[in-house]
Amino acid sequence: MTTSAYPRRADIDWIRVGAFGVLILYHVGLVYAPWDWHVRSTHTVEALGLAALVTNPWRLTLLFMVSGVALRFLVRKTPPAESFRQRFGRLIPPLLFGILVLVPPQSWIEAIEKGSYSGGLGAWWLSEFSLSGLSNGVPLNHVWFVLYITVYSLATLALACSPRLLAWLESVLARLLEGGRLLIVPMIYLALLRLLVFPWAGLTNHITDDPYNHAMSLGVFLTGFLLALRDDVWVRFERMRWTALAIAAASLPALILLSQPIHHAPSAPANLVFAVYQWATICAVLGFGSKLLRGADGPVLRYLTDAVFPCYLAHQTLLVIAAHVLKPWGLPVGAEATILVLFTLGGSLAVYEIVRRVGFLRPLWGLKPMRRES
Repeated sequence: MTTSAYPRRADIDWIRVGAFGVLILYHVGLVYAPWDWHVRSTHTVEALGLAALVTNPWRLTLLFMVSGVALRFLVRKTPPAESFRQRFGRLIPPLLFGILVLVPPQSWIEAIEKGSYSGGLGAWWLSEFSLSGLSNGVPLNHVWFVLYITVYSLATLALACSPRLLAWLESVLARLLEGGRLLIVPMIYLALLRLLVFPWAGLTNHITDDPYNHAMSLGVFLTGFLLALRDDVWVRFERMRWTALAIAAASLPALILLSQPIHHAPSAPANLVFAVYQWATICAVLGFGSKLLRGADGPVLRYLTDAVFPCYLAHQTLLVIAAHVLKPWGLPVGAEATILVLFTLGGSLAVYEIVRRVGFLRPLWGLKPMRRES
């Protein structure tokens, strides 16, 4: 049963834009959080350690889920081979550009902040990409997400080259998640990962050594891809949205309580509640989004949908630079944080406004090539 109510699923675009917006604000918060990050303010806000628990369990998992959904919509419109070419062209240039241009200023500032380096950016770049530097790996920072999405997308498109296998997997998964099992089965899967894999594997964001992250993120990516066109599944998300919201609201206080102290490794009960809160929140977001936002298209959404990937690429470099520059000023925490938020968001949109008008820059920032005037 395929969905045909709207040619464009505005709810998925709104969710993607909102999740990236939350992610950018979360990264601003890391400047003040009570743990290490690329650059730290002189101010530490201990409460941010607990506040991070509100979004940590579901923020990126939701992004991987809707990325899988969006990829299936692309495959519906174009053959797998053409989809493969499009995804390769949209993801590989930003990935390489991010590694070579956007991340080095971050890692250079981090090294200066932590006292391990005192030279200039040019010398740092040459050192990072020398044979000895490459032997130690290249910092990916926030571009790790682009790498994972690229690998997951290309692997999934290879699967889509077999329509019969794809249809069978879709049918099997839809049956597995019939009724209330749409809420329960993924919770069990995520809980098993959190209880059995996470304690020894952790979360590395290194693609060759990240079993927990792959099992979780690729799992929801494939789930989104396989279920994207199932009207029956989206109806279930809508029907259980209030139940999912109630479970998420009840489990969040328990997660915060069980995660004390925040500097210690989470206990088994905390990991269990983490998974329950994680999937319940995702179900609630997808259900309310499908119910309320499916047809909420318009120029604002189309602008934000086009801008969100370039803004994601730009935001962390702008944030790290701004935090480093502001640090010696000794501003009150409220003033400093306000400047960081405004500069990061405003600067990211300014970058988008510039690059979208320059033809050769567009592919480097994940934008489609500029249309030629006929």
